[in-house]
This record gives sequence, structure tokens and C-alpha cells, in this order.
Amino acid sequence: MPFDQGTITCRACLLPQPLPADAVARFAAKAAGPLESVKDEIQVGWVSARHLLERRIDEETAYLGGSLHLCLRQAQRKVPAALLKAECRMAELAWMLENQSSVINRKERKRIKEETSQRLLPQMPPQLTGIYFAVDAAASRLYVSASSEGQLETFIGFFGDTVGVEPIPLGPELAARELYHVNPESVPPLNFSPELPDANAAGTPGQNFLTWVWFLQEESGGVLKTKAGEMSFMIDGPLNFVAEGPGALESSIRKGIPTLSAEAKAALTVGKKLKRAKFILARDQAESWATTVDADSFLFRGLKLPDGEALEAHAAFQERMNHLHLFQQFFYALYERFLKEMKDSAKFGETQRRAKEWVRSREAK
Repeated sequence: MPFDQGTITCRACLLPQPLPADAVARFAAKAAGPLESVKDEIQVGWVSARHLLERRIDEETAYLGGSLHLCLRQAQRKVPAALLKAECRMAELAWMLENQSSVINRKERKRIKEETSQRLLPQMPPQLTGIYFAVDAAASRLYVSASSEGQLETFIGFFGDTVGVEPIPLGPELAARELYHVNPESVPPLNFSPELPDANAAGTPGQNFLTWVWFLQEESGGVLKTKAGEMSFMIDGPLNFVAEGPGALESSIRKGIPTLSAEAKAALTVGKKLKRAKFILARDQAESWATTVDADSFLFRGLKLPDGEALEAHAAFQERMNHLHLFQQFFYALYERFLKEMKDSAKFGETQRRAKEWVRSREAK
């Protein structure tokens, strides 16, 4: 979905250098082709973020509220499997009747399938999908709606070919390296379990971070002072836990109040970490953000931004970009605090002691 309305699914990327002055012309040069040219192979090209059929890319269609906002369109014609199977069967029965045969060999069956597919393909409407992006040039950030690693790889490759700049996705590992110059492999995992030895602690940096945010929220009251003012944050369900080793490696808690459930305490006790959870952020009781965070990629699913006050389209979009920037600023500030605490051996030991006590003393309901 585009970034100009509703909830958005996105991840943040670092732009290692400014986009070239002729960026819009470069996007226009690699605009998506006409639908008439779409065949069975995927056709990739840029379109306006206004809709998937707008192939005109210029200063008017490429920018909204001062931000570059475009879409990488993928188009492909496909014959539905059920239709292809039925048409092939009709042709096979006709062939057997014509040749007075009760069977059909593999070579003939293959020929019929290829001819049927070629005959039907031009009649099929193209299937269109889009990967949207918006650029916050002032913060050297790009936000992209790619929800899978395959989509992200496709987007980064085509974006780099277009403008000569490859965005760096700010997942846990790359964010640690690129933003805070921390080797993620040097960040020790936390042991939240009061029953397991510290040597058994595991989990990715993202899983340890998201679980730590939950612990920090309940220990500190979920309030943090930032340059943008006092912010409140909260982890909520559904909660998706994961662990390494034998047994039930993944578990999900959805009903009731997941964060206070006996199942949540049991998951923490056996060494599981949060893989996905709802993250809520609020400021001054007037602005709130809510999203589901994927710990291993820092993908924000269904991010709901605060309601804006602007009515004009360009001003409203700029307001949304400001809210998105504020959310990212706070989230990565939390991550920076986590990294600093984990890298400080004295703070790490004290945090681990308190984290175990947090799990031990939880009142499961």
C-alpha cells in the first residue's frame, strides 16, 4: 500500500549518499512498460504511487509533500492452474477420440499443454503488484513497503540500478553496524529465565531487543524522555515466541491479556524470546502509533500513524512523513540504548539479574 493513507507496512533503510540531481529522469527512463507488452515473465518498472497504471514519472507525479514517493510495479500474465488443467484435458480427450486411443503419451501431453498455455495467455489480464517507497531526504532514510526478503532484494537491486544508490535495510544487525558502529556478533544474548544457566542464553539481537523492551516497559513504567518530549511505549499481544533447540520451538499467545498470561511466563521461563509482538507508542495522550514488529527484520506491519490535521494532500503527506520519522527516531533510540547496555559488562550483568527476577516474580493470570 502507498504511504499517503491508512496503515502502512514498511521497513526503514539508510541512504548512504544523496540521490542524484537527475533522479526523477532516471526513474522515468526505467518506467514500467505498457500492459500490452506483459507476458508470462515478470515485467518490472517504476510507476507513480498514485496508482499502478500511471507510467508517467515527472516532478508532478514523483513528489508528494516534498518527498519522493514512487512504486516498483511487477506485472505478469498467468493462466490459472484450474483453467489450464481443464483446457488441457479437453484437448487430450479430443486427441484420443481423433486417434482412436484410450491413452496419450507424455510427449503429446506436453505439446498440448504448451500450445494451450500459449493460446490462453494473451487472454489473461496482467496480475499487478507494487512495492512502494518514500524518501525522507533530510534524515537520509528511505521507507519501503517490501514485506518479504524476496521483495526487498528485488527492490534494492532495481533501485540501485536506477539511481546508483543502494539502500541499506536497517534490520537489527545492519542497524547496529551502520548506525552505532557495533558488531552485532559481540552483543551477548540475555538470559531471562531464572531456571536456565546463563550459558544457554540464545536468540538473535532483534529477539533479545524486543523481549528487553517488554521487560523495560514493565520495570520502568514504559515512559522515556526524548528530544521530542516524553514518550510512552508498550508491548502488547498477540505475542509470538521462539527458541532454539528441541521441543516446541515457536508458540503464539493471542487470547485474553497475552502479556499477563501463564503461557507468557512459561515461554520466558523455558528460554523463549519474542519474535513478533505489537508495539504501541504515545506522546501527550494526543498522538499514538501502533504496529506489529518483526524482531528479526524490524519490519513494521500495519503501522497506524497519529491522525493529522492537514486537509490538503501535500501537507497531509508531509505530516504523515513527520509522524513516521518520529516513530522511527524513537524506536531506534530504544535500540541504541539496548546495544549500549548489552555492551557494558557491568550494566549487562545487572540487567540480566533484574530480568530473571522480572520473570520469576510475574503474576500469571
